[in-house]
Amino acid sequence: MIGLARSEVGSHPSSGEPIMAGVGRFGPYVQHGKTYANLERGDEVLTIGLNRAVTLIAEKLAKGSRRRTEAGRTLGEHPVKGGPVVARKGRYGPYVSHAGVNATLPTDKTPETTTLEEAVALLDARTAKAEAPRAGRTSARKRAAGKAAKPARKPPAEAKSKDKRKATVKAGR
Repeated sequence: MIGLARSEVGSHPSSGEPIMAGVGRFGPYVQHGKTYANLERGDEVLTIGLNRAVTLIAEKLAKGSRRRTEAGRTLGEHPVKGGPVVARKGRYGPYVSHAGVNATLPTDKTPETTTLEEAVALLDARTAKAEAPRAGRTSARKRAAGKAAKPARKPPAEAKSKDKRKATVKAGR
């Protein structure tokens, strides 16, 4: 494995914390606190200046993290169960959420145009679908009980008659 090199570029002008430059698993980077910014093609890790490093870190902070999720739009309290019903934009499309249950919004709806009544209906349908037993699925215990209850399979009648014929043919010789 390649040794990972790190060197200090300088101190950040606003916070005074050190800015480090290094080569990592995904290529050259600069680091300030817990913020990592990849160097671009023209930047050299050994000769990067403090101004360029501060610019890269500021761009990374302005861009934001992909993992950060929006709080969403609160539609109101659930009329039966209580607690907030929230409409959000997710990785796989818009959805509504309440108490750990997520329901996908139809294609003609957005989180901004969804009403509380529509969201509650979608969440109730999703809860009913999740609680319904799945057809064709049995538990391991039921399968084991079914196997034990079946009687042993008897050999077909033809096999017995062939064996008898072979025995009579051999005895007749």
